[in-house]
Amino acid sequence: MISYFVYTIISLGCSYAVYVLLLRKQKTFQFNRFFLIGSLLLCLVAPFMEIELFKAVPSITEIPLEKFTASVVETQPIEDVTFGEAQQVDHSQKSPFFYVYFIITLFLVFRFLKNLSKIYGLTRNEYEYDGKLKVIKSTDSDMVSSFFNYMFIPKQNTLSRADYKSIIAHETVHSEELHSVDIILLELLSCIFWFNPFIWLYKKSTLQNHEFRADEKSVSSGIDIENYSNTIINLGQKEYRVPLTSGFNFIQIKNRIIMLHQSKSSVFKRTLNIISVSLLLAGIFVLSSYKDLKEPLVVVIDAGHGGHDSGNLDEKNIVLNISHQLSLLSSDNIRIITTRTEDTFFTLQERVEFISTQNADLVVSLHANAHSNPLTNGVEAYYNDKDEFKDKSYAFGKILLENQMELFSTNRGLKTVPMYIFRHINSPGVLLELGFITNEEDHKVLMNVDRQKQIAASIFEGLEEIRKSN
Repeated sequence: MISYFVYTIISLGCSYAVYVLLLRKQKTFQFNRFFLIGSLLLCLVAPFMEIELFKAVPSITEIPLEKFTASVVETQPIEDVTFGEAQQVDHSQKSPFFYVYFIITLFLVFRFLKNLSKIYGLTRNEYEYDGKLKVIKSTDSDMVSSFFNYMFIPKQNTLSRADYKSIIAHETVHSEELHSVDIILLELLSCIFWFNPFIWLYKKSTLQNHEFRADEKSVSSGIDIENYSNTIINLGQKEYRVPLTSGFNFIQIKNRIIMLHQSKSSVFKRTLNIISVSLLLAGIFVLSSYKDLKEPLVVVIDAGHGGHDSGNLDEKNIVLNISHQLSLLSSDNIRIITTRTEDTFFTLQERVEFISTQNADLVVSLHANAHSNPLTNGVEAYYNDKDEFKDKSYAFGKILLENQMELFSTNRGLKTVPMYIFRHINSPGVLLELGFITNEEDHKVLMNVDRQKQIAASIFEGLEEIRKSN
């Protein structure tokens, strides 16, 4: 989430810079409106859309384990596995920043709803039609403003006929082009993304662009430009307006007068600017892919047994082959590190010491099960429910287990085990028992090279799901 906040600030900053440099002084008001609202939404939504520009070349990140001089420690036999009740992941602990964000957001939303309620109350008053507008005389503001097809004017106004005509033309443009939709959208976004300074700049620029557009269309409708300019100056001293409305005398007077009298650029220059802006916006949108915002998921794959410790029948070779296939899938998003790359024996302490240096997000220990009853089959997973990582281990184990069900017929569930490795590593850990080598059907899967590749691929798919949810 922190990455999302950072990159939306960066992408919105880049988009706003494009607007200031290429569009703000151009009289392409409709395009400017589209750019401001469109780029704002794209920059906020793009991080959730995964866009893959180049197919990543798989990188092999196998790191061989060097021998340690530490003494051998006793292993935990599988017969001693203790079964525990599955636990739900507890997400109740939140960062203090979350509560600060929540309180401020709640206040802003309350203010927004209060302003909407105020406008609704005003629209219940008596009104008179003037063209398409419902004109309501109000004592709540000394400014002229509008909300959709409602126009609010001071009850005791001293407007001349020329000023009133200019205001009606101006507010009609706001109504016809649904500028109030933009205002409501920007208010909602500022309630949620209040921490992003560019949200407020976007809001200000959009409102200013609304006024520029309304001024342009009002003058083009036949109103004398000099009289219209004088109306802007005469009514520009008022400060308070009804919240969430478009106001005739809102936004800097000087900017509106300058823009009103400014000539349009040549068609070639406007076209060139629009093309440049479109290309730059497309680049910002693509580079905002959330896929690249998150840190890579570092996973240590610990192939069980090895060397003189064969495990159950051919277990050591089966899990080593699957570990090797997983290492071939290693990518920039999911970095696979293996504890052994050949048929070598390592003690549990040596494995723990190696894993502890990798700063892993997850440790997956691969095994193949066995049972005296040849009918016993299926996959199961184990985790330690006594450490600080228990919730993550449980959640990750559940995902990895469910991803094996296309290859194995039985899901034996997620259970607890006080394994030595899990008790001593500094990261979440899951032990996967990939079927029963003593069962005929599971044995066929485990001994088939193509099926081993499929097992590795299904584990990797689970890791991708974990990365997205983490």
